[in-house]
Amino acid sequence: MRLPRFLFALPALGLLLAACESPLPKVSYPELRFNHLPLIELNVARIDIVEQYRSPLRSPHVEHEIPLAPAKAMRSWANDRLRAVGSSGQARFIIVEASVKGEPLAKKKGLKAALTLDQTARYDARLEARLEVETAAGLGKGFATATAARHRTMPEAVSMNVRDDALYAFIEGALMDFNRVMTTNIDRHLTPFLRPR
Repeated sequence: MRLPRFLFALPALGLLLAACESPLPKVSYPELRFNHLPLIELNVARIDIVEQYRSPLRSPHVEHEIPLAPAKAMRSWANDRLRAVGSSGQARFIIVEASVKGEPLAKKKGLKAALTLDQTARYDARLEARLEVETAAGLGKGFATATAARHRTMPEAVSMNVRDDALYAFIEGALMDFNRVMTTNIDRHLTPFLRPR
Protein backbone atom coordinates (compact mmCIF):
# COMPACT_ATOMS: atom_id res chain seq x y z
CA MET A 1 0.00 0.00 0.00
CA ARG A 2 1.38 3.38 -1.02
CA LEU A 3 1.20 6.23 1.49
CA PRO A 4 0.21 9.73 0.35
CA ARG A 5 3.20 12.00 -0.35
CA PHE A 6 2.20 14.62 2.22
CA LEU A 7 2.75 12.09 5.03
CA PHE A 8 6.48 11.97 4.16
CA ALA A 9 6.67 15.74 4.41
CA LEU A 10 5.20 15.91 7.95
CA PRO A 11 8.40 14.95 9.87
CA ALA A 12 10.43 17.51 7.91
CA LEU A 13 7.80 20.16 8.60
CA GLY A 14 7.95 19.34 12.31
CA LEU A 15 11.75 19.78 12.33
CA LEU A 16 11.42 23.10 10.52
CA LEU A 17 8.89 24.41 13.05
CA ALA A 18 11.06 23.28 15.96
CA ALA A 19 14.03 25.13 14.47
CA CYS A 20 11.98 28.30 14.19
CA GLU A 21 11.16 28.15 17.90
CA SER A 22 14.73 27.72 19.14
CA PRO A 23 16.10 30.82 20.95
CA LEU A 24 18.99 32.88 19.64
CA PRO A 25 22.37 31.60 20.85
CA LYS A 26 23.62 33.42 23.93
CA VAL A 27 26.49 35.78 23.17
CA SER A 28 29.71 35.35 25.15
CA TYR A 29 31.29 38.68 26.09
CA PRO A 30 35.01 39.21 26.73
CA GLU A 31 36.31 40.20 30.13
CA LEU A 32 37.23 43.88 30.13
CA ARG A 33 40.98 44.24 30.75
CA PHE A 34 43.33 47.22 31.13
CA ASN A 35 46.73 45.58 30.74
CA HIS A 36 47.37 47.53 27.52
CA LEU A 37 47.63 50.71 29.64
CA PRO A 38 50.76 51.87 31.52
CA LEU A 39 51.34 50.47 35.00
CA ILE A 40 50.85 52.73 38.02
CA GLU A 41 53.70 51.70 40.30
CA LEU A 42 53.19 52.41 43.99
CA ASN A 43 56.02 52.46 46.52
CA VAL A 44 54.32 49.91 48.81
CA ALA A 45 54.84 46.23 49.53
CA ARG A 46 51.28 45.14 48.82
CA ILE A 47 47.96 46.28 47.38
CA ASP A 48 44.64 44.95 48.68
CA ILE A 49 41.39 45.16 46.73
CA VAL A 50 38.31 45.64 48.89
CA GLU A 51 34.77 45.33 47.50
CA GLN A 52 32.87 47.55 49.90
CA TYR A 53 29.88 47.75 47.56
CA ARG A 54 27.25 45.03 47.90
CA SER A 55 24.57 44.84 45.23
CA PRO A 56 21.03 44.62 46.63
CA LEU A 57 20.32 42.05 43.86
CA ARG A 58 16.82 43.42 43.37
CA SER A 59 15.04 46.03 41.30
CA PRO A 60 15.88 48.71 40.33
CA HIS A 61 19.46 47.31 40.53
CA VAL A 62 20.45 45.29 37.46
CA GLU A 63 24.26 45.15 37.75
CA HIS A 64 24.02 41.40 38.45
CA GLU A 65 21.98 40.80 35.26
CA ILE A 66 24.04 42.61 32.61
CA PRO A 67 26.90 41.13 30.56
CA LEU A 68 29.64 43.30 32.12
CA ALA A 69 29.52 43.49 35.91
CA PRO A 70 30.98 46.88 36.98
CA ALA A 71 32.54 45.60 40.23
CA LYS A 72 34.37 42.80 38.40
CA ALA A 73 35.64 45.27 35.79
CA MET A 74 36.84 47.67 38.51
CA ARG A 75 38.70 44.80 40.17
CA SER A 76 40.32 44.03 36.81
CA TRP A 77 41.32 47.69 36.53
CA ALA A 78 43.13 47.52 39.88
CA ASN A 79 44.80 44.19 39.07
CA ASP A 80 45.93 45.34 35.63
CA ARG A 81 47.06 48.89 36.37
CA LEU A 82 48.32 48.98 39.99
CA ARG A 83 51.65 47.44 40.98
CA ALA A 84 53.37 47.28 44.38
CA VAL A 85 57.08 47.97 43.83
CA GLY A 86 58.21 48.91 47.36
CA SER A 87 59.54 46.91 50.30
CA SER A 88 57.13 48.21 52.95
CA GLY A 89 53.79 49.93 53.34
CA GLN A 90 50.44 49.06 51.82
CA ALA A 91 47.68 50.37 49.57
CA ARG A 92 43.97 49.59 49.45
CA PHE A 93 41.80 49.92 46.36
CA ILE A 94 38.26 50.20 47.71
CA ILE A 95 35.27 49.72 45.40
CA VAL A 96 32.78 52.09 47.02
CA GLU A 97 30.01 51.81 44.42
CA ALA A 98 29.50 49.76 41.26
CA SER A 99 25.79 50.10 40.62
CA VAL A 100 23.54 50.02 37.57
CA LYS A 101 19.87 50.86 37.97
CA GLY A 102 17.24 50.18 35.33
CA GLU A 103 13.90 51.99 35.29
CA PRO A 104 10.99 51.55 32.84
CA LEU A 105 9.93 54.73 31.03
CA ALA A 106 6.34 55.75 30.36
CA LYS A 107 5.22 54.99 26.81
CA LYS A 108 3.59 57.58 24.60
CA LYS A 109 -0.08 57.10 23.77
CA GLY A 110 -2.30 57.76 20.79
CA LEU A 111 -1.23 58.66 17.26
CA LYS A 112 2.18 59.94 18.42
CA ALA A 113 2.98 56.50 19.85
CA ALA A 114 2.21 54.85 16.50
CA LEU A 115 4.56 57.18 14.64
CA THR A 116 7.57 57.16 16.97
CA LEU A 117 9.93 54.60 18.46
CA ASP A 118 9.68 54.91 22.23
CA GLN A 119 12.58 54.69 24.66
CA THR A 120 11.21 52.14 27.11
CA ALA A 121 13.97 51.90 29.74
CA ARG A 122 16.66 54.09 31.29
CA TYR A 123 19.90 52.77 32.79
CA ASP A 124 22.06 54.70 35.26
CA ALA A 125 25.57 53.54 36.14
CA ARG A 126 27.67 54.90 38.98
CA LEU A 127 31.24 53.76 39.68
CA GLU A 128 33.22 55.05 42.64
CA ALA A 129 36.51 53.92 44.16
CA ARG A 130 39.13 55.15 46.61
CA LEU A 131 42.84 54.33 46.54
CA GLU A 132 44.46 54.68 49.98
CA VAL A 133 48.24 54.49 50.46
CA GLU A 134 50.09 54.20 53.76
CA THR A 135 53.84 53.86 54.07
CA ALA A 136 55.56 51.82 56.77
CA ALA A 137 55.30 52.89 60.40
CA GLY A 138 52.77 55.55 59.49
CA LEU A 139 55.39 57.79 57.90
CA GLY A 140 52.99 58.97 55.25
CA LYS A 141 49.40 58.58 54.06
CA GLY A 142 47.52 59.67 50.99
CA PHE A 143 44.45 58.87 48.94
CA ALA A 144 42.83 59.48 45.58
CA THR A 145 39.19 58.98 44.61
CA ALA A 146 37.31 58.74 41.34
CA THR A 147 33.64 58.72 40.40
CA ALA A 148 32.15 58.08 36.97
CA ALA A 149 28.44 58.25 36.15
CA ARG A 150 26.64 57.60 32.89
CA HIS A 151 23.08 57.02 31.73
CA ARG A 152 21.44 55.75 28.57
CA THR A 153 17.99 54.82 27.36
CA MET A 154 16.94 51.73 25.42
CA PRO A 155 14.43 51.76 22.56
CA GLU A 156 11.47 49.41 22.42
CA ALA A 157 11.42 46.25 20.34
CA VAL A 158 15.13 45.40 20.62
CA SER A 159 16.25 41.80 20.96
CA MET A 160 17.94 40.56 24.12
CA ASN A 161 21.28 40.26 22.29
CA VAL A 162 21.07 43.83 20.95
CA ARG A 163 20.19 45.08 24.44
CA ASP A 164 23.13 43.19 25.98
CA ASP A 165 25.53 44.53 23.32
CA ALA A 166 24.39 48.08 24.13
CA LEU A 167 24.73 47.55 27.90
CA TYR A 168 28.22 46.04 27.54
CA ALA A 169 29.34 49.10 25.55
CA PHE A 170 27.61 51.37 28.08
CA ILE A 171 29.51 49.92 31.06
CA GLU A 172 32.75 49.80 29.06
CA GLY A 173 32.36 53.54 28.42
CA ALA A 174 31.75 54.20 32.13
CA LEU A 175 34.94 52.25 32.97
CA MET A 176 36.94 54.32 30.49
CA ASP A 177 35.61 57.46 32.21
CA PHE A 178 36.60 56.00 35.58
CA ASN A 179 40.08 55.15 34.29
CA ARG A 180 40.69 58.73 33.10
CA VAL A 181 39.50 60.31 36.35
CA MET A 182 41.35 57.91 38.64
CA THR A 183 44.61 58.19 36.68
CA THR A 184 44.43 62.00 36.81
CA ASN A 185 43.69 62.03 40.54
CA ILE A 186 46.46 59.55 41.37
CA ASP A 187 48.95 61.77 39.53
CA ARG A 188 47.57 64.81 41.34
CA HIS A 189 47.30 63.49 44.90
CA LEU A 190 49.65 60.50 45.24
CA THR A 191 52.82 61.71 43.52
CA PRO A 192 55.05 61.13 46.62
CA PHE A 193 54.01 57.46 46.61
CA LEU A 194 54.64 56.80 42.91
CA ARG A 195 57.70 55.44 41.20
CA PRO A 196 58.54 57.99 38.48
CA ARG A 197 57.33 56.85 35.05
